Amino acid sequence: MVDSVKNYGIAGASTTIELGKQGAVIDASDSAIISLKDKDGALESIAIGQGTDATHAVTQTQLDGATAQKLQYIKTSVNYNSGTVAIGTAAANTRVQSVVVEKGAGNWTDHNDTTEIVVGDSGDTDRLFNGFDPDGGQFKFENDHLYESETAISAIVTQGGASAGSATVAVYYTGTIS
Repeated sequence: MVDSVKNYGIAGASTTIELGKQGAVIDASDSAIISLKDKDGALESIAIGQGTDATHAVTQTQLDGATAQKLQYIKTSVNYNSGTVAIGTAAANTRVQSVVVEKGAGNWTDHNDTTEIVVGDSGDTDRLFNGFDPDGGQFKFENDHLYESETAISAIVTQGGASAGSATVAVYYTGTIS
């Protein structure tokens, strides 16, 4: 019995290649995607080594490390009557650098001294931003706060006397907010 056959005159291979009997399958039936599947056709995960060249694939650890130090931002819009608006959840070791709140076009009609926008978390609702002035335009609050554990971040709008108005809240951070 022959254990292996070497045929160097093969002109090509099928669009699917089975690795061993009932083994994983390399599927290239879609010319734009190469998939790795189990014997039943379900997609499979693959293990790779650390990328060491610009053209190599990278591990999740390498990707997370590269993006963790990059300054990113997440934006959301709020209105005069929004109440609490979820911005996202900061992963452990995420550092919030600053928060910018920019008033939308027009005025915050009928606002008063209790009209406010704050940004923070359940432990301190204005930890990241406070001091919104409906008569102004753009407000930046530098805070450099490190979240040591996963924490939900929210913007809270106190309507006060306001009957109209909108603003954009931008949180600048390094790490992950999802």
